[in-house]
Amino acid sequence: MPARNLLTLLGQPHLRARLLLMGDAKALTRAYFLSSAQRAGILAALGREPSSAGHLAVTLGIERPELLDALLRLGVFLKELSLDGDRYRLAGARSKAFVGDGGDGLAAMTEEMTTIYSSVAERLPATLRGGPLADYLESSAELVARSSRVLEPFLKEFVNHVVGTGRPTRLLEIGCGSGTYVRHAAERNPRLSGVAVDLRDDVVRTATANLAAWGVGERFRVVAADIRTPPPDLGAPFDLVTLYNNIYYFDPAEWPDLFRRIRGWLAPGGALALVSMMRGDTLGALEFDIACRCTEGLAPLPRLNNLTASLRVSGFHDIESTKLVPGESVYGIIAR
Repeated sequence: MPARNLLTLLGQPHLRARLLLMGDAKALTRAYFLSSAQRAGILAALGREPSSAGHLAVTLGIERPELLDALLRLGVFLKELSLDGDRYRLAGARSKAFVGDGGDGLAAMTEEMTTIYSSVAERLPATLRGGPLADYLESSAELVARSSRVLEPFLKEFVNHVVGTGRPTRLLEIGCGSGTYVRHAAERNPRLSGVAVDLRDDVVRTATANLAAWGVGERFRVVAADIRTPPPDLGAPFDLVTLYNNIYYFDPAEWPDLFRRIRGWLAPGGALALVSMMRGDTLGALEFDIACRCTEGLAPLPRLNNLTASLRVSGFHDIESTKLVPGESVYGIIAR
């Protein structure tokens, strides 16, 4: 670089901000590369074997090979891919993790960031000025469910703590999703049976199939219902009722009625177990809170003290809260 060009650069206003933004742009570009390459099948293909661009184009049905070449070159620049002769291979920790065990949750988290959160940011100025909230729930339910798997190891520990190996024996899970946490509870306690509820018919079908495939389907009935207007044959009383990662689907004004109804379904000595990210000063909580506020049908992230206060108003007196994820404001609550 000629010395005069370097001097021109050094004389630019806000030089430090310019350099910092260049670093931010690289991180954002990496996220977009990883998400695009994952969804196009490139990372999975290279995880199976190193391949040339031509071989990838044929196996993945790529009709714009020049665009594929540009994307692969970007991957090499970011050090997520390497090139040996004409064959590309996975090189970065992130790209390797995406195709490894447990990598789907990381891939979904990155896709969520580059699609949903990107859309939230694009619409945010108009939303601030009173523009309509977006309906992300219908289009992104599966992606959000996959992304939430990154929390599964921490929630599994909480489930194991709540369920134990003896009592409870009768479970109601509200918002069962794929059925993953019903499975963990059933494996923890072989005596456990109960009911799993979700709003969406397609989710109920998926959970029913999953629980059957996991060998616990005979112990649980999966029902499509809105817990605000529950079916009369729900099957109370229950030893344990769970609300995992879905309290922000309820307006805070609904909490007292919801919690009183749940308390009425509990057998003597029964408990409500609730997990949620709470409002807090972490990157994840701040970003997710904004996304919730921009989404039709979602409430802001709850404050821990407001949630526990609502539980007390609803008749729960023994309330235990535990931070589940280091560095994030994800809490588990047990209320009796």
